[in-house]
Amino acid sequence: MGKYARTVRCALLALAFAGSGARALEVRVASQEVLEPKWIHEDGRVTGICPDIMAAIERIEPRLHFTGYRHSSRSLSGIEAGLETGSLDAACGLVSSPHRLAIGEPVGKPIYLVRHYLVVRRNDPVTIESTEDLARLGDLVTSQRASVFTERLRDAGVRVDDATDDNRVNLRKILAGHGRFAYINDLTVRYLIRKDGLEDRVRVLPVVLADEPTYFWVGRRADPALAPLLGAALDKLKASGELDRIHVRWAEMP
Repeated sequence: MGKYARTVRCALLALAFAGSGARALEVRVASQEVLEPKWIHEDGRVTGICPDIMAAIERIEPRLHFTGYRHSSRSLSGIEAGLETGSLDAACGLVSSPHRLAIGEPVGKPIYLVRHYLVVRRNDPVTIESTEDLARLGDLVTSQRASVFTERLRDAGVRVDDATDDNRVNLRKILAGHGRFAYINDLTVRYLIRKDGLEDRVRVLPVVLADEPTYFWVGRRADPALAPLLGAALDKLKASGELDRIHVRWAEMP
């Protein structure tokens, strides 16, 4: 099905759903286990960028109700498996990849742009200008397991340790001398440095090695009415500036 045909189909589904008086859709979502501040698990609560976005969606589109994420967390690969098997309907804040396009579709406007940086120990004088520099240097890089960006590092010939999903652990590894670099997105690294008081122990190299928009994804086994409703709600939140306000609030949070 071509892009125009998909757009028309989604619009017709949204109109049909809007006029049918149908019940609200229960949208099954799992929180991601360790990726602050997109998801923060603390004191039995789940907060962060994605919970705020879902709350904003529910306010402007009451036919959508997100469930599961307060009680169910999964690894990134577990979330992908949920979309593929149909045990999850949607996932918040993923970049595109061939595998994800096979099991789901991004809907609506991007929710924010993710940028990836290298972190080193504070006293390390190294400079890196590109992924090619990193591969030529040959030093070990700690990076998030199952991340699209991690796979791209490996494909570029970079030595990677991706034994964990937890970026906090990856920072601790380089501080302990296991690996020279940690490869982390901008939101997470700023949050962890502030949260863990690492300002005097690490530094972020001033080069963006990768950047890409993140989207809300809908699994191909989800209710066909979900994608158009969710996409339209996200477009409204983008147009109103609310998506950007949520992003800025968490990016600047102490």
